[in-house]
Order: sequence, then structure tokens, then C-alpha cells
Amino acid sequence: MNSQVNSQATAQLKSRLNSHSAQPPFPSASQPEPLPAAPGSVPSVISAIVVDELVRGGVETFVYCPGSRNGPLGFELTRLADAGDIRLHVRLDERSAAFLALGMTKATGVPAAVVTTSGTAVANLLPAVTEANYSRIPIVLVTANRPLAVLGTGASQTVEQTQLLISQVRHVQHVQVGAELTPDTNGVVRSQICHALGIGAGRLLGRPGPVQIDVPLPSGLPPEQRNVPFPAGRTEGRPWIRTTSRSHGPVTPCQIDLRRPTVVVAGDGADLTAVPETIACVAEPTVDTGERTSLHPWVLDHIRPEQVVVCGRPTLHRNVGRLLARSDVTAVVVGDGDDWIYAAPHIDVLTAQPEFTSEVTASWAEELARVDRALRRTWSDVLRDGDRPRTGLDVARAVLDALEPGDLLWLGASNPVRDVSLTGSVPAGIQVLSNRGVAGIDGNVSGAVGAALAAPDRTVVALVGDLTFAYDASGLQAGVLEEVPDNLIVVVSNDAGGGIFEVLEQGHPTYKKDSYADTFERIYGTPQNVDFEALCHAYSVSHRTVDADELGTALSAARHMDRPCVLEVPVARTTLRDVHVAVRRRVDAMLAPTFPPAGRLVTADAAGAPVLVGQ
Repeated sequence: MNSQVNSQATAQLKSRLNSHSAQPPFPSASQPEPLPAAPGSVPSVISAIVVDELVRGGVETFVYCPGSRNGPLGFELTRLADAGDIRLHVRLDERSAAFLALGMTKATGVPAAVVTTSGTAVANLLPAVTEANYSRIPIVLVTANRPLAVLGTGASQTVEQTQLLISQVRHVQHVQVGAELTPDTNGVVRSQICHALGIGAGRLLGRPGPVQIDVPLPSGLPPEQRNVPFPAGRTEGRPWIRTTSRSHGPVTPCQIDLRRPTVVVAGDGADLTAVPETIACVAEPTVDTGERTSLHPWVLDHIRPEQVVVCGRPTLHRNVGRLLARSDVTAVVVGDGDDWIYAAPHIDVLTAQPEFTSEVTASWAEELARVDRALRRTWSDVLRDGDRPRTGLDVARAVLDALEPGDLLWLGASNPVRDVSLTGSVPAGIQVLSNRGVAGIDGNVSGAVGAALAAPDRTVVALVGDLTFAYDASGLQAGVLEEVPDNLIVVVSNDAGGGIFEVLEQGHPTYKKDSYADTFERIYGTPQNVDFEALCHAYSVSHRTVDADELGTALSAARHMDRPCVLEVPVARTTLRDVHVAVRRRVDAMLAPTFPPAGRLVTADAAGAPVLVGQ
């Protein structure tokens, strides 16, 4: 907050109100005092207090969605943005705006706020809020509301909006606002903002996540002057209430003897700092494994560990769940119990403090390395086959090969994140983000845009499928006065439909026979009649169609564009299952699968023999 501007505004208001009140009109930071104000100025004063305390609480970036009721909040946000005190982005679509804020928060670790008007605007936040909930991302939702007195009266844009998101937010803070300001208004509002931010950050009630701050405003009238006089907060820019991390009682460590064959499975959000680097792990692409040996995910199909240690929330590969369900495996989940417990029906131990003892045996380490080498070599051999049609797997491999140190890689749901996991390793120095909380295809373009805006000094490469891109293409839309991320490259792996279903049960050849007619294509393949080049042109985004084999060169060239760039790569979908089958057949010929056929998906080769595939 610009303290000089605030002090000038305070002096002006004191002068104007001297004849009306013998008491100082502004509360001090330690003792609230009366603040007379005309009813018309109440929304602007309350909005200024809310915004000021959010900034003091660490919120640096705001995404604003136009509306009337939230107008007073918007005026204050633009004032601070013009002064350089915050970053402000304006978006029309609340769904996209929320994913934009989500992407920014993921990229920086600093909570971003999305500000909306009342009514259905709030309902449109739900998809991103759900993702933030399950990903533990502390985005802040500031929702302007009508006064409580008009609820249930049929007033326009008035709904029970504090109930719309309640199942997915950590907390709903209903800011106490009346028609007039009182001596306690400043302290009450500021403490409520601090309370909500403390919960969102995980400092008060457990795991971090989204919080809703609902601000009922008597009107949406603009402020009477640009610099709204409002009561001061604490000195030196401090928040009204400082919240610190919760203090836990003594935790009993769980000893994990590494002389027993052990494998670590690291899912999204995993913190591996307590895991010795000598232990090999199967990690999803979003996990930073440091110097640890990262195993191919299919290794789990060909080994017999005695214990599995799970960090984070691994939801990418089905074989993780199958391994944990084995009666001869001890499953240890690292967590604090403040969250849902991953794979609860199959775990043996939940611990917040794993303590690793002894050392990994040389024979076990070599066994893991042998299986991992066989899998990676087989995948490379199959992908090098120049005679087969290119698939999304080839696109993922090309993207990995073209990344440079310092890049940020955003991976879409469904196949892109899996293709990266199967076809190669993420190079060192690359941050990987993906919506793995509920793994939806919605909001991925908006999230990638948010990440690019939040990290302007880095190249952000987003790899998404054609359905994911079509679903959220409006995330590329920006107003003529808005900042545009010229560091964003979106690679669209266009296989004309939902490629992931090709390698799942629905993609079995049985369901493509004449008796099923076009059922698979209509409800699973779902190819779209969208001209991506024309769509990009409409959003003033550069577009280029390239072959998979040319993608590396195209990515290098796109780094020098002065606007967002979309690289569309046409690939085959119907042969994707064949690639998986080819790899499985070769691997199973070298390594006897640990799990029985019932544990994996079955298809048939050209001779009609069963072949195991799947995720």
C-alpha cells in the first residue's frame, strides 16, 4: 500500500469531517474509533480495507472479472495496479479467470486472488476451486454479494452464493458489512481477512487450499474520489493478525528398514526431502526428484518389493493401486492426517515422520536398474520406428528433447502427462505443473497462461491434447489493455479426439465392431470440427501446423515470437493402442510380469492372442 497516498487521504477526510465529530475519524492500528461515512461511500471504504489487508497478507496478484456489485473492489484494485503495488489481470470468463489464478499460484507458490461479482459468476469458479482443493493450492476467492437483507426477495443476481462452493473450499468468510461503518468495522474486517488467509495457507486448520471471502456491499457505486480515504492497518505494512504455522505435538517416527526391498512412489505434491537420495522412486512428472534415480512407471509391473512408501497423491498409473493392494506388500503412506488418505483401503501405515534405517542392498538396487533399463530401451526402440504413424507419444518425446534449463512445462490431463511419464525423463532444471488434483481437461489453457504471466522470465511450454485445447481455448482471450504472455508456447497434440480411451477398456477392438456402429467415436473418440488456425487468429495468437518430426525445430523458433504461439501437431489416434501393445509384448518377453493378466487390460494382437496393455 502506498502509505503517502493513504496519509493524504486520511488528512483530507479528517479536515472534511472535523465539524461533524470531535473524535479522530480514523481508528488507529491498535484502537478502532468511529468512522462516520455517508452510505454511498461505505462500499468503497469496505473494498479498500479488504484489498489492503489482502495485500498485507501476501496476495500480490489479482484477477478481476467485470461486474457491477464488485465495482468498488475493481476501482481500488486498478488504483493499486497503476501505482505498481499489485499485478492486476482482467478476464471476462470467471471459470477461466479462476484457472488463471490457479496457474499463477502453482507457478509461484504465492496465493493469487480472483474477484467476481455476485450470482452465477460465483458458480463459475467451482471447477478451478475443486482442482485447487484436491491439489492443496491456496487461491483466494473474493466474491462480491448483495446485502443479506435482499436474499430471498428475488433481487437480481442474488443467490445463496456462500453455499455454492462450500464443499470444496477450506473456509467461507462472510465479511461483516452493514449499511454504515462503526467503530469496530476496520478491526473486524481486517481480522476476518487474516483469518481466511491463515486457513487458506494451512496455518490454522490443516492443509492449505482455496478460501472464499464473501463481501456483501450495499451498492456497487463507484468511489467519490480515486484515492478512497479508509482506516489504516497496522504499521509497517504488517497484517492485522499474524498467523504462524500450527505447532504439533511430538510425532512418533515410523522406522522403515531399507534392508527390505523398498520402492518409493511419489505422486503430485510429494515432498521428498525426508527420503534418502539412495532410494529409487517412481515419480510422476510434476515431482522434483532431485538427484534420486527415477524409475519408469512400468517398473512396478515387474518387481516384487516388500514395502512401498507413498508420498504425495499418485493418481497417474493404475499399477500403483494394484501394487498397494497386494497382501505381501507393506504400504506406508507419508502424510499428516489432515487430508484424505490416499488408497486408504490398502495402506498399512500412515505416518508424518518416516525414519529410514540401514541401507538399500546392492542386489535390490541392481534389480530395479535392470528392469528400468529394459523398459526405457524398449520404449526408445519402438518410438524410433520410422514406418509407423506418429502418435501423441512421439509429440511428448519431442517436447522433452526440446526443453531448455529454466523452462516451465505445463502438462494437460489425460494422455499428455502420461505420455511424458512413459516416453522419457524430464530434464534437470525444468519445473513441471499439471492439474492433478482432479485431473480434468478443463482450465488447462487458462492455467498455462497464468503460469506464463506469473513467470515472465521463463519460457512456458504447454503440452495439451486437441480436446483439452478446444475445451479451454477461450483462456487465450485477453482484453486490449491486458498483459499478454509472449513467453507461452502451446503444443497441441491433435489426434482428432480422446486418445486416452484408445488404451483403456473402451478402446478394445470389440467395441469397434459393426455391432456397435459408431458408438466409440461418438461418446469416447468425440472428434471436433474446429479449425484451430482460425481460432488462434481470432485471439491474435500465432499458429503453425508442424509434423511431429519437425516439432523440436519449431519449438526453438517459437521461443523468439513476440506473442503466444500455438504449434498444432497432427498425429494418429487409432494406432496408439498398437504402440502400447508393441512395447508390452517386447517387455513381457524379457521380463515376466509380476501381476496376473487380471490386473491389466487385455487386447488382442494380429493373431488373436491376448496382449496386456493399459496405464
